[in-house]
Amino acid sequence: MMSQLSSKPIHPRAMDMINRAIRPLLSPSKGCSIDRLKMCVCPDADIAKYESVETSFGSLRITTNPYITKGVAYVVEDPGRGEIGFAWVTRQD
Repeated sequence: MMSQLSSKPIHPRAMDMINRAIRPLLSPSKGCSIDRLKMCVCPDADIAKYESVETSFGSLRITTNPYITKGVAYVVEDPGRGEIGFAWVTRQD
């Protein structure tokens, strides 16, 4: 999978984790659309250099958050639909 702003492909395991995290959000019962989702990551994460990644469901925006520690990532829906979709991609216990 290639992504914007980098010619280096994202590791297939990372793409599987991202796809598994967003799949439930895009189900008809949740009602999210891929264009309203973004993945939040640590500014030092390898994936932070991308503007977006191409998932099995379409292009997913990547944003950085200085309060997220390296190794943690989540997907959140933009506000405005009532409910806000959220899913962990990776988290530390």
